[in-house]
Amino acid sequence: MIFKAPLLLALMLTLSHGGECNIRHYGQPIIREGVVEPYTSRGELFSVMLPQGWMKSEEKFPYETPEAKVAGVHLKGPVDDTWVAAEISVLYYEYGGFFSDYRDYIRQKGQSFDRQDKDTKVSLSQVNAGGKEGVKFVIRTVEATSSASIFEEGVMYRINSEHIPKMVNTLETFIIFPAVRGFFVFHYKSSEAMVSQCQGVFDKLVQSVHFMNPEPWQEKVK
Repeated sequence: MIFKAPLLLALMLTLSHGGECNIRHYGQPIIREGVVEPYTSRGELFSVMLPQGWMKSEEKFPYETPEAKVAGVHLKGPVDDTWVAAEISVLYYEYGGFFSDYRDYIRQKGQSFDRQDKDTKVSLSQVNAGGKEGVKFVIRTVEATSSASIFEEGVMYRINSEHIPKMVNTLETFIIFPAVRGFFVFHYKSSEAMVSQCQGVFDKLVQSVHFMNPEPWQEKVK
C-alpha cells in the first residue's frame, strides 16, 4: 500500500496540537497522553513507566563499544509539523568504554557539532529521582529532517518533491545519575516548538525510575 507523506502523518503518528502528546500508529486508535506501560532494562539495571505506543529500540545506542556495558531503551513519539519526532531515551553507560567519568559525557554533549549555543556554558542543576541525586542540563541543537524520518518499516510511501530535508531548531534535556561503575542518562529531544507538549511525559518517566540492580552503585571487587 502506498501513501503520500501528508496522509502518512495523519495515519501513523499524530501531530501534537493543543498541548497534547498523543500518538497513533497506522490502522490503530489514538493512544492518549498518560497511558503508560512498565519496562525493565536488560540486566534489570532499572525499571520505568514508558509512554505506550512510542516506537521502541533496545540496540545500536550512541557511544556503544564492546569494552563496556550499554543498556536501556530509546523511544520515538509524535511528530510536529516540522517532521521532528519527540524522542526519549534511558541508557546506562558502564565505565571502561567510551567514558571514564560521567563528566566526559557532559563535555561531549557540550561540544556537539550540532549544538547552537556553544558560546554558552553548560549549566547544571540538581535533580532527585528513584532515591538518587543527579544533574540536569539543557542545550539547543539543530536537526536536518524530512517526512522520511518517521517512515514505518514494511509500508511503502510516495514522497512529493517538496518534502526535502530542512534544518529545525531542537531542544535537548539531559538528566544524569552518576553511579560508581557507570552512569544513567535520561534524554529528551524535540523541536523547540513542541518541547512543552511532551515535557510532562518525560518528567513522569524520570520520576517513575527504580534503580533495581545494586551492582552499578558498588565498588568492583579486586
